[in-house]
Amino acid sequence: MRLLLFDEAFLGHHAIWMEETLSALKEIAPHVELMYAFPYAFEGFDGHVEWKEPARHHLLRKLQGLTGRPWLAAEKWRGLARLVKRNRIDRVLMLYADEFLHPAYGPRVAFQWVPVYFHPRFLRGDPMQPPLATLQAASCPFIYVLDEGIRNGLAELTKKPVVKIPDFCPTKCGPDTPRCEEVRRAAAGRPIIGAIGPVTRHKNAGALIEVAKRRPEWHFLIAGLLFPKALSEVERRQVDEARTMPNVTCFFEYLPHEELNTLTAMCTVQFAAYSRFLHSSNKIVRACAYRTPLVVASLGCMGDAVAQHRLGQTCDPADVGSIDTAIARCVSMDLATADWAGYLAFNSLASLRRALAPLVAEDSSMAAAALDLGTITVEDNAT
Repeated sequence: MRLLLFDEAFLGHHAIWMEETLSALKEIAPHVELMYAFPYAFEGFDGHVEWKEPARHHLLRKLQGLTGRPWLAAEKWRGLARLVKRNRIDRVLMLYADEFLHPAYGPRVAFQWVPVYFHPRFLRGDPMQPPLATLQAASCPFIYVLDEGIRNGLAELTKKPVVKIPDFCPTKCGPDTPRCEEVRRAAAGRPIIGAIGPVTRHKNAGALIEVAKRRPEWHFLIAGLLFPKALSEVERRQVDEARTMPNVTCFFEYLPHEELNTLTAMCTVQFAAYSRFLHSSNKIVRACAYRTPLVVASLGCMGDAVAQHRLGQTCDPADVGSIDTAIARCVSMDLATADWAGYLAFNSLASLRRALAPLVAEDSSMAAAALDLGTITVEDNAT
């Protein structure tokens, strides 16, 4: 069997996902011929197919958004089908499938495909129309999701097995850097409240800056690549103000993974109370690795996980007072009460290998293997 791993969203953590998934499949299924479509090759892995999303997709994305018709989805399927035919692929794992899914498009393809569906917002209260026409295609034997809380609902709608795939990330820390030393000096022993990662509108940095104005007894770290065009005018002014505040340190630049981890591990509390973000985030894995309490929005996948595993506090991300209270509780939290290990086990690389097992099963047993795995609970998977 020839299996293709496919991902056009190659920025950020997507390269890590591709490399770790290749490694896991190579280990559990040495009989499977692996290929992967990506802009660049990974050392130690043969079967690279150079692939980048065609530039015209940006126009089709806008056209689909304006009209609701599947301009982008249809073109993506046509491109994938050509790639599969050219490389004689039997099965495809779509590591980021969301833009292939559309409520009015059902692919007619000769190969099997299994999607990782990142953002099924319609099962978290978003009024979007579910892309059942795509997901119910006969060529799709089962579905992967990161959000355990919507797994049963999606299975009922699609009449297919739905398997939780772990939201993993590397947690190795690098050595201290000049940025680390700068934060340590500025904090001067005070609790460090960190918002680490790219700064875009949904990250809600403006609300955290408002909390910083109230709390000189805490030090705030906002670190990550800044996307000014993705912020509102109010948020841009707040960010500019934060640069001059004595209890805020800002690093608005790209952070290598190991330095990002080192800065995260320095924090007393991680701020992740995002606006209108209902999905999973590997920020929770980092929090568990460093035993750092999280403040997250009460609604959505992250809120469920933090409440279930007692990993911090939930809040209303639109209410500065609610955020302030949640951070204060995290600062004084008894870390021994949290189930750090349980959440880490559920989202570990070992769990990734278990989740991938149905993907490399024989055609006749794929769905059955996925159905068996899909019945495993959080507690079972953590053992």
